[in-house]
Amino acid sequence: MYAKKAEEAPMAEEIRKQVDEGIKEATKTYEDQFSKLAEEVGMKAPVGELAYVPVQTLERKRVYSGYCKLRVDSVEKTKNRVFTIAEQSGGYVESSYSEKIVIRIPAEKFSEIFNTILGLGEVIHKSVETYDVTEQFQDLTTRLEIAEKTRERLYELLEKTDDVDERFRILKEIKRLTDEIESIKQKIEMIKKLISLSRITVELIPRLVQEREGKEKIPFDWIRNMDPLYVSLRNLKGKINFELSGDFAVFEKEVTFRAESAEGTRVRIGTTHNEPAGDSGFWQKALSYYLSDYYKETEELELGEVKGIIFTSKDTKPFYYLAGVVSKKDTLYIIEVFFPDKAALYKRLDGIKKSLGGFSVR
Repeated sequence: MYAKKAEEAPMAEEIRKQVDEGIKEATKTYEDQFSKLAEEVGMKAPVGELAYVPVQTLERKRVYSGYCKLRVDSVEKTKNRVFTIAEQSGGYVESSYSEKIVIRIPAEKFSEIFNTILGLGEVIHKSVETYDVTEQFQDLTTRLEIAEKTRERLYELLEKTDDVDERFRILKEIKRLTDEIESIKQKIEMIKKLISLSRITVELIPRLVQEREGKEKIPFDWIRNMDPLYVSLRNLKGKINFELSGDFAVFEKEVTFRAESAEGTRVRIGTTHNEPAGDSGFWQKALSYYLSDYYKETEELELGEVKGIIFTSKDTKPFYYLAGVVSKKDTLYIIEVFFPDKAALYKRLDGIKKSLGGFSVR
C-alpha cells in the first residue's frame, strides 16, 4: 500500500502543478494576456481560428443611430405614420411618449427610412451618429473563445485529481469562468442587436404650438440642450472610474462614455466647462430649477461625488431621466441615465446608484 502511494506521488504532484498553473493563468485579466491563456489551453501561435486578424482586414461592424426634431400639423397622425413605417420595414416601436417616438429598424434600411421620416414634417434638427464596434466585437469574441477553452481544460484537470482541496479550487475557478463567459455572451448579443437594428428617435412639435416657452431662455447651454434620448455632450475630458454591471454593452472606443442594456436603459457621460464656477451642489440646484417644469416629478440624489436629479416624464407611461453632475475645478462631468419605463427603473436603479457612488475622476 505504501509502495503504491509512493508511485502515485509524482503523478499527483504533476496534477497539482497543472492545477496551480491553470488557475494562475485563468485568473489574470484577459486583456493583458490573451497569448498566455492561449498557451495555457494548449494552443501555439499562430492560434488557428483564434489568431488575431488585423482590424483593417475585417468587415466593419457599425452601429447607426438617428435623431430628428420635426414640426408637424398633427402629432398623433405623424406618430401613427412613424409606427407604420417601423412595422412595415420589419422593425418595431421601442418606446413611445407624448412627443417622442423611438423605433428600431433593420440597419440596411436606415438611410432610406430616416429620409422618409424627415419628409413627414418641417425639419428643425437632424443628426446621424455612427459607432464603429469592430475592435470591441473582435475583442469580446476572442475573450469568449479563450475563456471557453480554458474552462474545458480545467474540467480535464478536475477529472485527474481526487484531492478535495484541489477539486474545490478548480470548481471555484470554473464557476468564475462560467460567470465571465455568460457576461461576455450577453455583451456580444447586445452588440449584435445594436448592429442589426438601428435606432431612430423622432421628436414631434405641433406646428400651431411653439416650443415650450422659457427653455430657450435658460442661460446655460449644456442644461438647455440636455435631452433624455439625444446625445448633447460630445466630449469627455480626462479619465473616469465608473463600473457598470456586466450586462451593459459599453462603447469603449467612443469619445464620450456610452453604454446600453438589453431593455434600453442608456448611460452617457460627457464634460463641459464649469462656467460660472460652481460646485456639484450648485449645479444640482440649477438642474432642478431650470428643468423641473418640463417633468411631472423630481427627486434629488446624492451618491458619493455625484449630485443629481431623477426626473419623471409627464407621459401616461412615463420614462425616467437621471441627470447628475460632478464639479472638478474648470470641468463639469455630466452623467445622464435614461430609463425607458418603470420596469427598467426598478431593475436598474439600485445598480446605477452603486455605480454612481463609486464614480471618480482620475
